[in-house]
Amino acid sequence: MWSIGNAAPALPNAWNAILTQISLAPEHKFPIGVNDCWDALEWSLANCNMLGATPSRGVLVGGASAGGNIAAVLALLSRDRKLEPRITGQYLCVPALLPDTNVPAHFAHLYQSREINTNDPVLKLGPNMIEQIYEPDPKSPLWDPFNHADGHKGVAKAFFQVGGLDPLRDEAVLYDRLLRENGVLTRFKLYSGYGHMFWTNYPELDESVKFVEDTLKGIKWLLE
Repeated sequence: MWSIGNAAPALPNAWNAILTQISLAPEHKFPIGVNDCWDALEWSLANCNMLGATPSRGVLVGGASAGGNIAAVLALLSRDRKLEPRITGQYLCVPALLPDTNVPAHFAHLYQSREINTNDPVLKLGPNMIEQIYEPDPKSPLWDPFNHADGHKGVAKAFFQVGGLDPLRDEAVLYDRLLRENGVLTRFKLYSGYGHMFWTNYPELDESVKFVEDTLKGIKWLLE
């Protein structure tokens, strides 16, 4: 998560310490990771002065892949729990947002990328692969932000970056649609022909340079 303000040149030791305490799967199963991130978010806001940040100027949550899932969950959780200062933007980068076991019937024909995008050079997503590692409660809103029982109205605006060859592509497209239908501002960047996390695995590509440039522009938009 990010709190934007007058950032210090280097993160305080306390912030580095809390980052090292975030528990990862498969050693730490659901919902430990989400709860750790929520605690880190609350800690960051409570200690904003020490961090040299000004949350009143904007608070963003963001992540890539599984981190994108947690970012979307935190954005909804902060709305439901009336977190103050509120989250003003969410950065959803190649995110996992809709488990294949929970796809609404009327969206099934639009949810194909997990099956057809088999040539992604990075993410080889087999059936229930994420679930086997993370072992989530399949109906929990801390796992499935798409089917949130209280809907998506009033959640923070979102910036998406998604690979066209990514098995997770379609759930990001559908989540963007769902947010917009609920009055949430979004921006969506699709990188046709590129796969999961391509900019980190192949940073020498021209499209990877463009991806990073787009990230900076998107974060700026989230703060406007």
